[in-house]
Amino acid sequence: MIRYFIASIVFIVLYSCNRTKDIDHISTNFPGEASEPNLHLSNSGNIYLSYISSNPDKKESSLLFSMFDNLNYSWNKPNLIVESDKMFVNWADFPEITTDNLNGITAHYLEMSSEKKYSYDIKIVNSTDQGFNWSNPLKLHSDNTKTEHGFVSTINTKNGFLSTYLDGRQNELSNQDKSIRPQMTLRGTSYSIDGNILEDLLIDDRVCDCCQTDLAITENGESIVVYRNRSEDEVRDIYYSYKKDSKWSKPINIFNDNWEISGCPVNGPAISTYKNNSAVVWYTFSKNKNQIKVVFTDNISDGFQQPILVEANDPIGRVDIELLDPNNAIISFIDIIDDKAYIKLQMITKEGGQTKLLLIDESSENRSSGFPVITLNKEKSNTIIAWTESKENFKIKTAIVDNSFFFN
Repeated sequence: MIRYFIASIVFIVLYSCNRTKDIDHISTNFPGEASEPNLHLSNSGNIYLSYISSNPDKKESSLLFSMFDNLNYSWNKPNLIVESDKMFVNWADFPEITTDNLNGITAHYLEMSSEKKYSYDIKIVNSTDQGFNWSNPLKLHSDNTKTEHGFVSTINTKNGFLSTYLDGRQNELSNQDKSIRPQMTLRGTSYSIDGNILEDLLIDDRVCDCCQTDLAITENGESIVVYRNRSEDEVRDIYYSYKKDSKWSKPINIFNDNWEISGCPVNGPAISTYKNNSAVVWYTFSKNKNQIKVVFTDNISDGFQQPILVEANDPIGRVDIELLDPNNAIISFIDIIDDKAYIKLQMITKEGGQTKLLLIDESSENRSSGFPVITLNKEKSNTIIAWTESKENFKIKTAIVDNSFFFN
């Protein structure tokens, strides 16, 4: 008991020092309530923050984005992407914007497709002029079932964009065709900036119903998706598939956590690539203990190394990851200490080393606090983090961390 008390005191002291010395909090001051933030780094080095602003009086929600001003360390005035009175706003399934190599931007959001509670489509809007004007919304998936479609991840590819997502069409189609099993699937759809669907492929025919997917691409053009699978025995471990020469590989288990759970934990993995290197972070409740794990690989065709168990107190997951180089990755997650939730940043090395952690802010276990997200600047010298503060009102908070902190 004394040991845990002393550890708590040390934690509080470190937390008090770190939040002023090593973290540069960047004010957002976006009008109205704002939540569900996401971050994107363009190939040119621009940092984008997307988020949702909802107006309960009008029963309308808006998807907006802001670019980071590197000179003044501030967020520019937000720009409207789309607004809808049918937008499906969810704490764990949030929009994303992705840029191409020119002036194009694509964004996705979810829109209710019927009066059923979990019936919504993935809508895509595109801009060819850096976000000043946007196309009419188009549906990413080809079916018209009134089922769930979401948890989208998107990357820029040579011919446009590639999105992976969870698709619930089989749950409805199985009513007409008994050979179809009513289960969630994972699909990959590529499309052009003009809105033309180029390819639509099934990746996995049975996956966890509502855990995030994540998608990245290597320097040699291999797209890699990570997600939570679902076995016939309700084991829900992390899998991956990679696309090479227009074909997705057979789904492969990253590691046998053997987490058997009857319901979806709503806690997906995250992936990052650096040249042809990849790293994945995920949450599991393995051996009756909350755990965060990280794996590395130099070549996706060879699979991943043995996982590194992250040193944490009582983590609840909500993870993200960015590779600084082939050997070092920055991860973010939420950890519980003395019944309080904290957002943490930590560097994990390929050899299993774990540097001193950085405590970003106090958060909450509640769903409304969402998922913290991170990205790096182009030079990889800074980590940018965004999260939702859910107190009296929803507010987006952001901060920048000098990555030299993890090496000193």
